Amino acid sequence: MRLLCSMLVLFLFALGASAQALSNRSAGPELTVMQKQWRMDVRNPALEKDPLQSIKGREQEVRAQQDVARQNERRIQEGLPALAPPVRLPAPSGPRGLWVTYIYEVNFHNTGEKGIRKLTWDYVFYEPGTEQEVGRLQFVRRVSIGPGKTRSVVVRTRSSPTGTIDATKAGKKSRDLYSEQIVIKSIGYADGSVWQAASN
Repeated sequence: MRLLCSMLVLFLFALGASAQALSNRSAGPELTVMQKQWRMDVRNPALEKDPLQSIKGREQEVRAQQDVARQNERRIQEGLPALAPPVRLPAPSGPRGLWVTYIYEVNFHNTGEKGIRKLTWDYVFYEPGTEQEVGRLQFVRRVSIGPGKTRSVVVRTRSSPTGTIDATKAGKKSRDLYSEQIVIKSIGYADGSVWQAASN
């Protein structure tokens, strides 16, 4: 009988804990998006390379060869075998072509009374002037946003807003390409509870 009572108490405790862990889905998140922006970062590693690197490398090789030659002179006088000449290493080949990354930045303001530790949100892109969705990226990040505090969350990724870039929009500023919306999917709080958006 004691075992049955103990199991019943544990079951009720677990049920209460799970009810506390998932907050009310119908209430909106106590989180406001203050600002959002994205941009494309294009880098050319060839331009960032030290132009004198090959000269410095060659100078090091020459010094190494001269050092081995001096050691070999001494070794021959002492009757020891000569050292093998240093092997010339090929120049390191870095990445070629352009590196394109996308930077997504959102400023979140915690309007609730609990600290936030984890966020899941969708960055949604629409055709300008329409409601037609052309891209959606989901991000999950561990954050620390205290009650009443604002935090900027920056994500760098190789994923473009829509998966492809329309050549007819080349040269336009990123804010003119799409209309954007941040959709909060879930919030993990410091006390272990979780708010989750209702499924569509």
